[in-house]
Amino acid sequence: MKYYIIVLGIIILFFSSSFIGLTSSIQEENFVFDETRQPLITNDSDLIAEYTLSVMRYDHLIESDNFGDVNMPKPTPGIVLIPTNMMCIEVCRSAVSVFHKDKMDTILSLQEYDLNNMVVGLHYLFWHVWATKHSMPCLGQKISAHEMRLLGDRCLWANLIGDCYSQSAFNTAVLRLCGFSPEEVFSLLMPAHAVNIVKINDTWYVFDSVQAQFARKAVCDEYYPPLEDIIYWLENDKYFINFGTPYPEVFPYQDNPYSNIDPIILISIVENIVPLFNNSMLGGQDWEIHEFIENATASPDMVTNEVPYNVDDATGSTDEEKAQSLLELNKAFIFNQTGGELPNQYDRSLYGLGLLSVDYPQAYANASKLASWTSWLAKHLDTNSIMRDYFRTVHWIKFIIKNMQTMQEGCVGFSDFSYIRLAGSSADKAIIAYGTLRNMKKENSFWQPEDLYILITDDNEGYLAVNAKNDWKYLNFGKGKSISSNSPENIKMVFNENEYSSVWLE
Repeated sequence: MKYYIIVLGIIILFFSSSFIGLTSSIQEENFVFDETRQPLITNDSDLIAEYTLSVMRYDHLIESDNFGDVNMPKPTPGIVLIPTNMMCIEVCRSAVSVFHKDKMDTILSLQEYDLNNMVVGLHYLFWHVWATKHSMPCLGQKISAHEMRLLGDRCLWANLIGDCYSQSAFNTAVLRLCGFSPEEVFSLLMPAHAVNIVKINDTWYVFDSVQAQFARKAVCDEYYPPLEDIIYWLENDKYFINFGTPYPEVFPYQDNPYSNIDPIILISIVENIVPLFNNSMLGGQDWEIHEFIENATASPDMVTNEVPYNVDDATGSTDEEKAQSLLELNKAFIFNQTGGELPNQYDRSLYGLGLLSVDYPQAYANASKLASWTSWLAKHLDTNSIMRDYFRTVHWIKFIIKNMQTMQEGCVGFSDFSYIRLAGSSADKAIIAYGTLRNMKKENSFWQPEDLYILITDDNEGYLAVNAKNDWKYLNFGKGKSISSNSPENIKMVFNENEYSSVWLE
């Protein structure tokens, strides 16, 4: 009976869609960099852990059933999402379609676009209430533009579904690609809500695509925060200005005052937007702007390099050709910003996109182990038999998740998202199976990484190698026999949460 309840719950989640939603004499020398705040990255396991959070992008503290708390990615989910979105065709198409030479025309065109295409997913509200009542996991994952479109595929009245933060990250990316400079457009976070702030002809406006779904207007010249008059942080692909949250015990990273923007520019922004937001406080400490600048440091997880391309740089005779051209320009730039001593926003965005060609695909396996739905379902699918564990896992995943490539080519999805969408490639499903078995008991302890390896072939088909009592079995998530004693051919990637190789040796 409990399995029917599980299936019913997933079906309800799947079909739910939506209704909600100073000028100053401060000089550059006041902008201090504090080396002591560098994060400690000591080995590959630390990097895997960092990149894992970019895959998951949870916006709040959430507890895995068996493996502890999952935190926010650094610096924030939006910092990961904005460059990720610039590598999504959905954002490039949107930028091409709303672009005008006049910036006010552009933002009004984006308002119309969002009204016609974008809604807040009802499951963000419904699922939290229903799942909490039934002691089930609550999904609070921020999603990319591509994932928003995949959810929109199942909605009758919208093409893009995402919460306010996801919508804000989408709009920031679009406006940046329409020629707005990184000093002219930001995502802005406040208690329980996210919007955009946009500068046009020396005037700042609020752009709230969620509000527009009710008031039919996204562009505002005054704005009243829905809960509290506090501004937490501003972000885009180049800048992270963090005024701090009032909850340092929950979000210690977000409590630090961070800024990597010129102080004079910041003062001008703050002088204009604080009155716009009902004279909101700056962070939980209610900073005075000069005091904030004196205390702020540059986040070590950011490089101050913006994506340099916009619609004017795209080539092609059709809108689709221009969108594809813009996408390739963005990808080439972002790839060239990665690989430094510390992971920056662009390194993390590759994992946010789900690229298999990253340096540490182990992050995808580790994210599956920690994934809320994947781990919760594993607990309910667990058996007292090794063979029944992997037998039930492969058949459950093949039954409940439709076999189709939902992510971009060469990319994989986050395991919990595959459950929301009830679709994924065989590689997606092999990763889900890894996380499922890691959360099951094998004899007196959990299945261990050395007994589980995700195998990806040359044509991106996914398998899971399972060591059952020194006898390797291969779980097939595509067509054909589900369990085999014979290894698949043409393997190009082998990984679990700790190891990665291009060679499979039993």
